[in-house]
Amino acid sequence: MLIRRLKTLLKPLSDPHLRLIATESTQNQLSNPANCLNPITPINQLTLLKVCTILYQQQNSSDSRLHSSLSSYNPSFNPEFFLQVCNTFPYSWRPVYRFFLYTQNVPHFTHNSVTFNKMLDVVGKSKNIDLFWETCQEMGKLGLVNDKTFRIALKTLALARELKKCVGFFHLMNGFGVGYKSETFNTVVESLCKDKLVEEAKFVTFKLKECVEPNGVTYKWLIWGFCDLGNLIEASKIWNLMVDEGFEPDVEVVETMMEALFKTNKYDEAMKVFQMMRVKRMHDLELSSYRLVI
Repeated sequence: MLIRRLKTLLKPLSDPHLRLIATESTQNQLSNPANCLNPITPINQLTLLKVCTILYQQQNSSDSRLHSSLSSYNPSFNPEFFLQVCNTFPYSWRPVYRFFLYTQNVPHFTHNSVTFNKMLDVVGKSKNIDLFWETCQEMGKLGLVNDKTFRIALKTLALARELKKCVGFFHLMNGFGVGYKSETFNTVVESLCKDKLVEEAKFVTFKLKECVEPNGVTYKWLIWGFCDLGNLIEASKIWNLMVDEGFEPDVEVVETMMEALFKTNKYDEAMKVFQMMRVKRMHDLELSSYRLVI
C-alpha cells in the first residue's frame, strides 16, 4: 500500500516531458554558481522511490538505523535530489527534516540557499516555530540568507501571529551581517500584502521604522493591500501619511485608490482623486486611468 502511494506521488515525474517541466526551474537556480556547489545529475526515479519509502517507513526510527538504510544511496544525493524528496512529501515535514539532517553529514553534499529555503518552507508549514527559528539561525550563520528567505520567514511568522519574531527576524539577520536593506524590506511588505497579511506588514513597517525607513514603495504596497481587503479607512491613513512624509503617490497607487473607491460606490471621492491628478499631474495620467473613470 505504501509503495503504491509513493509511486502515485512520483508517477508524474516518470514522464520525461513532465519531469523537465517540474525540475527545470530548480535546475536553473541550482546551475547558478553563486547558489550551488554541486553538479546537477539526472535523478533516478527508482532510487528516489526507494529513498522516500525508507524515509516514510523509518521517520521515527533511530538515527543509526535510518542512516544505515540510506548510506548505500549516498552517491545519488545532490541538491536536486533533495528538492525532489521535499516535493514527494508535501504534507509531512518529519521525513524531509530527517533527510535534511542526514545529508548535512554526506561528504560530497553541500546545501545552498535553494535547498535551505525549501527546508525552511517545509518546517514553516509544520508550524513548529522553535524548529523554524533554529533553521533561520543556521541559515544566517552559513550566510545562505536571501530575499526569498525573508519572504518565507515573514509569511510563516505572520501566519502564526508571531509578530515580535517578525520584527526580530530582521534584527537576527542583521546580526549575521545581512543588514537592513530597503529593497529586501519592500519585497517582504509586497509579499505579505499579496498574501492578505496587511495588518502584519503594517506592524512590521512601523516597528522597524528606525532601522529601515519606509519609502514610497513601502507605502504603495500597504495602500494596495488595504484596498485589496476593502479597508479604505486604513488605506486613506497610509495615503495621508505617505503624502505628509513627502512621497508623491505614483499613478499605480492613484489608480489602486480610485478603483477601490469606485468598487465601494464612493464615486465622488474617486473623481476627486482623478481631478486632483488632472490638475496637478496631468502628464502622469495614463490610458488605464481614463478607463477606470469610464
